[in-house]
Amino acid sequence: MTKRNEQIMALIDRISVSANLAQSLSLDDTSRLLAMALLDLQTKLHAISSDELHSFTRTVANVVEFRATASNTTHVESGDGVKTGNLPILG
Repeated sequence: MTKRNEQIMALIDRISVSANLAQSLSLDDTSRLLAMALLDLQTKLHAISSDELHSFTRTVANVVEFRATASNTTHVESGDGVKTGNLPILG
């Protein structure tokens, strides 16, 4: 591990402690800001580009929306995907 990555890891550890403390003190805005800082550091540590992060969050949002819509549905049509338990691929 490079010296830079070691320093980022140490910073992540310190901010995580602070984020947990902020949350336990019901400092919601501070807790959210620290969580955003943690996410930023983790993406840098793992070399995740902003495009990759955007694509991932869009996919997660689509899955959450799909499941929320599916749980509000009273009728499910049968089909091969339903029989095998496969979910559709969302893009």
